[in-house]
Amino acid sequence: MSGPRDPGAQAKLVSERQEHHLDALNMATEALYEAMHFAEGSNPPGEHQDHEFMSRRMKIAATHIETALMFARKAALEVK
Repeated sequence: MSGPRDPGAQAKLVSERQEHHLDALNMATEALYEAMHFAEGSNPPGEHQDHEFMSRRMKIAATHIETALMFARKAALEVK
């Protein structure tokens, strides 16, 4: 008997349309993060590194963006 925590039990296929929307969200997010780095005067991260901001307000803004991105990704995956 398999349960909801078994590997592959919750695997869902992502449609091409959903993949397109997720890619668009990721590209827009990266552009926004880059603009935030330039506005703050900090350096964008290298490959496979997280964005690190110097100022408290940019850190707060980044947290809100992460939250918004989480909800946007979930919404993009709900559309068939």
